[in-house]
Amino acid sequence: RQESFTLLRSKSGQKAVTESISESIYPTEWEVPELPNTVGVAITRAKPGEEKAAVLDFDLTNAPDLSAISGIQTPATPKAFETRNVGVTLEIEPTSNQQSTVIDLRLVPEIVTLVGRSGWGQGGARAEMPTFESQRINTAATVRVGEPYFLGTMSRPPVSEVDPDSANRVWFAFVTATFAKP
Repeated sequence: RQESFTLLRSKSGQKAVTESISESIYPTEWEVPELPNTVGVAITRAKPGEEKAAVLDFDLTNAPDLSAISGIQTPATPKAFETRNVGVTLEIEPTSNQQSTVIDLRLVPEIVTLVGRSGWGQGGARAEMPTFESQRINTAATVRVGEPYFLGTMSRPPVSEVDPDSANRVWFAFVTATFAKP
């Protein structure tokens, strides 16, 4: 059964890329959660005829400990991000001349699937990272013009979260290179 079909044209010696993707942007580094160093209360009230208000400070000796005031804690805040393309990407670089019956082909087919998120920490320190599955071949081959060429297998991992039956299936990758008519 045919799972995927991608067609891409390129000139000899020129790299070409086709993508059918969505970008998954996710944080990779976080600022740690923290409590403020000080907490205070001030109320200002202007006296009749005064332009500036007087500041009335309250005695906070009986105020609760800061660790008991969880609502004012800043959460773990993302500070660095990465982007991962999710979907199908094919990159090729053919080299040949029109009189040849073979094409030297460098190619990288890749399928990336977002399968979920893994979390750790608790409360304001909770953070999540995405989990991806990737199927990729990075190779170079000399192929005959017009003939299918077997690149290899692009099977899902045996413990795939997307396809639990993946250990019982094999995905074959083929390429057929031809000269485009001008």
